[in-house]
Amino acid sequence: MKANAFWVGLAACASLTVVLFAQPGSSTRSGVYTADQAAQGQALYTQQCAMCHGPSLAGSGQTPALAGPAFLHNWVGQTVGDLSSKLQATMPATNPGSLKPDQVSELVAFILKSNHYPAGKSKLPSDQNSLNNIHFEAPGH
Repeated sequence: MKANAFWVGLAACASLTVVLFAQPGSSTRSGVYTADQAAQGQALYTQQCAMCHGPSLAGSGQTPALAGPAFLHNWVGQTVGDLSSKLQATMPATNPGSLKPDQVSELVAFILKSNHYPAGKSKLPSDQNSLNNIHFEAPGH
């Protein structure tokens, strides 16, 4: 009897663990940033990024686009964490690695907005583990 109670209790704990920790990742379509965060990212983009990527995020020559079909072609199927890591390590070109994690999240929020992904009620997190669980999907129109 005690052995059965032990196994039932263990199974209940395992079920609760699955519910709490094995939730599926979200996607860029599910409102993973706030409008305010994107506005802050836009201001930062204007200061740090527009000189190379252009005011419309279109890129030019060797500088990749951050909005539009070319950007989406490169990023759909990857995670927001992938983009965040790349920005953190390589941008701005004049001082790579100088952006703080919150600034990178603001820039990513602006990039998401510029690619017609919806804003939501919660800020885009700045920790890599959370960002790795947000997947790029083609934006809905």
